[in-house]
Amino acid sequence: MIADLARLTWTFLWLSLICIGGGLGVVPELERQVVRHGWVTSPEFIDGYALSQLTPGPSMLVAVFVGYRAHGLVGALLAGTAMFLPVSLLAAVIARNWAEIRQRPWAQVAERAMTPIGIGLTAAGVYTLARAGIHGAPSVIIAILAGLVLWTGRVPAIALVLAGAVAGWLVAL
Repeated sequence: MIADLARLTWTFLWLSLICIGGGLGVVPELERQVVRHGWVTSPEFIDGYALSQLTPGPSMLVAVFVGYRAHGLVGALLAGTAMFLPVSLLAAVIARNWAEIRQRPWAQVAERAMTPIGIGLTAAGVYTLARAGIHGAPSVIIAILAGLVLWTGRVPAIALVLAGAVAGWLVAL
């Protein structure tokens, strides 16, 4: 159990360091790792990710869900700490010195390079979630309708999530 807790902590630590462009960018590798290690199944991961979207705060709260599912409260604390503490400290250090660092040529190149990397990783995250969560005509229709409604910007995402849950439940009846 200690070895698996160490593996859980290490996994979330290094995953936190590759979250370029936001948490969605790391979803494909996160899902692969947590399923490979047997901490959750792929459907459980999708459910946990959906639940983390409903909570206030970052979407990577799915790390706490996976940790809890794997090793209870201790796993949740370790996974959450490993996912958020290192990058929080790194962001604080960089933010404190960003005005000075930003003028350096290497920083400007790195900043320009992060945009396409972030977009690509985010697209991969969307693909991973869609591949795992969309099965059959009803879920395809719900996904397309949800995307169109979100695109208009007139409906809050939480209302759409709740409506999608109700629609999915009704289809399953």
